[in-house]
Amino acid sequence: MKLCRNVTLTGFTILNGGHFGILANGVNNLTIDNLKMDTNRDGMDIDACSQVRISNCSINSPWDDAICLKSSFVLGYASPTEHVTITNCSVSGYDPGSFYNGIYTRKEWHRVPDKEGPTGRIKFGTESNGGLKNIIISNCVFDYCRGLALQTVDGALLEDITISNITMRDIVNAPFFLRLGV
Repeated sequence: MKLCRNVTLTGFTILNGGHFGILANGVNNLTIDNLKMDTNRDGMDIDACSQVRISNCSINSPWDDAICLKSSFVLGYASPTEHVTITNCSVSGYDPGSFYNGIYTRKEWHRVPDKEGPTGRIKFGTESNGGLKNIIISNCVFDYCRGLALQTVDGALLEDITISNITMRDIVNAPFFLRLGV
């Protein structure tokens, strides 16, 4: 989706969703609710969007990020991702397809490019030149994946971020990964 308004995605499943299960660029007023994804790349990339609500979703993404907030030059200029709420979601890094069918296997993590185990986390950045502002993450569960990543490697703003009531189980890397750069 690019430059859309008033979009609601609800009540469906994505299995092996391609490069990104959901790619939203410059969307204003986006609601994503009650989705189940089991994919081998990013589950959701939310880039240069505002007024976004992601709730009640379960995303398994062993080789990339489950929910990724970005603010790149996707629109031809730097635009922030702002006013985002992520609540009541779970993210994981089990083998592709095993989350969907309920067997939760862990044998293929060696395919991750850096060989440090599954990814499947909630991540801010890496592309962030427009800034990430007014983000709330609450009541989320991280299971057999990496933890929360906050990254601004290109000097962008990262401001007014609230994170509460997070549960992390079987984290394979740092529970909190921070990278700030210019």
